[in-house]
Amino acid sequence: MVTFLQQIILGLREGSLFSLVALGLVLIYKTSGVVNFAYGNMGMFAAYIAYTVFAIAGLPLWLAVLTAIVFGFFLGAATERGLLRPIRHLSHSAMLILTLGLLMILEGLALEIWKQDYKPFPSLIHGRPIFIKFPQGRIILTRQDLLIFGIAAAIMLALFLYFKFTRVGLSVRATAQNETAARLMGIRVGTVFAFSWGVGTALSALAAIMAAPRTQINPNMMLDLQIQGLTAAVLGGFESLPGTVVGGLLLGIIEQFVARYLSEELKMAFALLIILILLLIKPEGLLGRRSAERV
Repeated sequence: MVTFLQQIILGLREGSLFSLVALGLVLIYKTSGVVNFAYGNMGMFAAYIAYTVFAIAGLPLWLAVLTAIVFGFFLGAATERGLLRPIRHLSHSAMLILTLGLLMILEGLALEIWKQDYKPFPSLIHGRPIFIKFPQGRIILTRQDLLIFGIAAAIMLALFLYFKFTRVGLSVRATAQNETAARLMGIRVGTVFAFSWGVGTALSALAAIMAAPRTQINPNMMLDLQIQGLTAAVLGGFESLPGTVVGGLLLGIIEQFVARYLSEELKMAFALLIILILLLIKPEGLLGRRSAERV
């Protein structure tokens, strides 16, 4: 029983990161209709910025984290404004190819500037683990795990409230539902696109920073997280923001049990298998809605 609960807690920790990545991917997709293949590498590059501010410039850790998140926001907004918007009239395929090119450019820049060595990054919080005792044993909770879960939960709740009750949030939702109607209502759709890309990329930066103490900062640090974020989005529903959260948490728990009772090496293969099965059986995801169009 204790082992079972421990795996669920570890799964929720991992699932919180998956949900953050999935939220950013889905936010960008719902507003601009583009799956950003460079999403993980944009977060990775922001993590390198945090490392530079903290380890090389010697500035406080909180300032390094804040700098990376702000950098991620402006990187995302600039990508939409300077790279995607000029070719938006061509096709979605052109924008997808551009994100693939950006993925390779960011990886090349990271290798050129910081080399391939793994860069250590400190935990955001320190202290003794918390032990919860049961008659059969005890559950161990590290403070970093609690911080990851708490930050992820707070960010997700804040985003849901922001999009539901603020004017900018309503503009984002209106644009996601119908871009043409949003333009006719006077909404500045271009600004909404840039804002959504900025917020989405800032979430990628935050996820990279929270994962960095375990993975260390390297050019491929976000590769697995991006795949798992995509899986979480497909699992919960690529058209549903709440679905991405449920999908991320559920995927984290599933992967934790696969690693514990089957094999650690099978986690990624299992994530890809989930994508394949869901696309065949329920492509709209667990909480997504099947769209119907009149032909």
